[in-house]
Amino acid sequence: MPRVPTSVAGSTMTADPAEPAPTSAGAPLTPKGRRTRAKLLAAAREVFCERQYLDTSISEIAERAGVAHGTFYTYFESKQDVFREVTLEFQRELLEARDRAAAIEEGTLLERVERTNRTYLEAYRDNAQLWAVIEQVATFNDELRTIRRDMRDAFVVRSEKAIRSFQRQGLALNDVDAHYAASALGSMIDRFAYVWLVLGEPADLDESVRILTLLWARALGIEAPAGSLKRRRKGTQRPT
Repeated sequence: MPRVPTSVAGSTMTADPAEPAPTSAGAPLTPKGRRTRAKLLAAAREVFCERQYLDTSISEIAERAGVAHGTFYTYFESKQDVFREVTLEFQRELLEARDRAAAIEEGTLLERVERTNRTYLEAYRDNAQLWAVIEQVATFNDELRTIRRDMRDAFVVRSEKAIRSFQRQGLALNDVDAHYAASALGSMIDRFAYVWLVLGEPADLDESVRILTLLWARALGIEAPAGSLKRRRKGTQRPT
């Protein structure tokens, strides 16, 4: 049955979004096939968010997509297969959003870090239900655990590269290992987002971004004097 091949083990498990999804025979899908596959992915994402992984069925995904049950197997082998593709698609969205934010050179270094952190927290907030399912599945599925780790590693690699650049420019402490710093600071933001948006601890987006950015910068010795980021607190928010 035709399906989209998975990535090479040990890689970041991302596919080139410019390339059409191939079939098992190596031929690209037709435009109609790509549209059907996209509908199935969108439907799967919705159903997983609503019902969680274990309670989702292929029949529900096909029904939500408006296709016959058997059509699902033209594009995916199993529920795990489509969930993997949903997760990889989400990873691409996150990385593209992060890279767009990081590419904007306006403002001070601290403001640029703040913009990148805000982009991540907003994306986490807007996809909190999907994040919850990904974290759940990663606890019992080895393949999804690897993908989740690769998602994190992709952000760590980018942060490490940025920290090394700051160090070369004399903007950050040189006695801090860039890789360990990127891993630790990334974990801080990632875990904060999880506790806030998945576990439901009340927090305010603007104040969260401000505090996390100040902690991130000061841990690296980046200039972040008092009052350098305006407080815009409007009250606590729970994920919806």
